Amino acid sequence: MIEISNLILMKNSQKATSFFKTNHTNYFIFEDDDIFTLTTYSNRVGALGMTAPSPFLNFSTLNVENNSLIFDKKYAIEKFIFYDPKLNFINFHESYAEIKERIKKVVEPKIIEKIISILERKDFDKLLGFGPGLTPLFDDIISGLLAMNSFYNGDIDYKNILNLAKTKTNNLSYFQMMYAAKGYIPKPVKLYLENAKKIELLKMGGTSGIGWMLGISFFFEMEG
Repeated sequence: MIEISNLILMKNSQKATSFFKTNHTNYFIFEDDDIFTLTTYSNRVGALGMTAPSPFLNFSTLNVENNSLIFDKKYAIEKFIFYDPKLNFINFHESYAEIKERIKKVVEPKIIEKIISILERKDFDKLLGFGPGLTPLFDDIISGLLAMNSFYNGDIDYKNILNLAKTKTNNLSYFQMMYAAKGYIPKPVKLYLENAKKIELLKMGGTSGIGWMLGISFFFEMEG
């Protein structure tokens, strides 16, 4: 199944070039430095991303032309399922205490203790880029927090966080947080919040999914 974020249409007439690959994901960077994520995992389309079969990992370039995606200037995709990354409503989230205990079981004690200490002091910019994962764990936590802040029009200084993130973490994390601050989230996060489906989110990266969960639950804890 091919599913793409509808935000890709904003990139009309732009070109993206592959700059990093894993066994399941191909990352492209656009001319405006935005990052497009192509993954072979189903139900994991990103805020600006796509799910597709494994042969798509071999492509090197992407051009967006009107309503088509053209890979390597020869393979055009015109029919796909659109994913809307904008959060529409929240039906479900778990308690901060519950997620905090769960994350302690999967992350090295010294790391999670440091993260929780900083998080609970509301020093949201102090550990950007810190923790395990391609998108570092603290950044995933902040992404969840920023998504909730956007949805509820909270007063977290997201602009300061994003400005610091430009130099304190990698581009993948920065753009993840940037989209979260605008209320755009990956599909596993949306399935969790809107439909109470945990499985896809818990499988998202080594610690990314539970990091998002912790950031989401902390927002509600913080807001009372």
